[in-house]
Amino acid sequence: MPNFSSILDMPSSDVRFPKLPVGSYVGVVKGMPRFDKSTKKQTPFVEFQISLVEPMEDVDQDELADFGPLGDKTIPITFYYETEGGFNRLKTFLDNAGVEAEGTIRQQIEQAPGRTIVVEIKHTPSSDGQSIYAQIDGTAKYGE
Repeated sequence: MPNFSSILDMPSSDVRFPKLPVGSYVGVVKGMPRFDKSTKKQTPFVEFQISLVEPMEDVDQDELADFGPLGDKTIPITFYYETEGGFNRLKTFLDNAGVEAEGTIRQQIEQAPGRTIVVEIKHTPSSDGQSIYAQIDGTAKYGE
């Protein structure tokens, strides 16, 4: 990916921003999660960063070559844990990451960093419809 100043010196028809291809990736939970509240509704959430390690068989290799190496690519996964659906998704995520269902949810969350997991990437349009971004749509256990 060119740096910003070189983008400004390119013909506009040559500037491209390839997206991370849809499909499954092996990832590792990186660092401790962030606890915060949403801006609009102040809904509490926990957000993990997933470091993508390698693509799986369902990822289009030509699109991945256009995107470039995964390198240190991380992608967030957020759980609004005070809603039933968000809480259930969080529990599924922790189970898929190999965290034992013992102790409190907070204790389980603290065990997630460094765990390997499979994440499913999908493309989602931005709220203004001007761009598309990659996000995690689901998780699965690694090695199963």
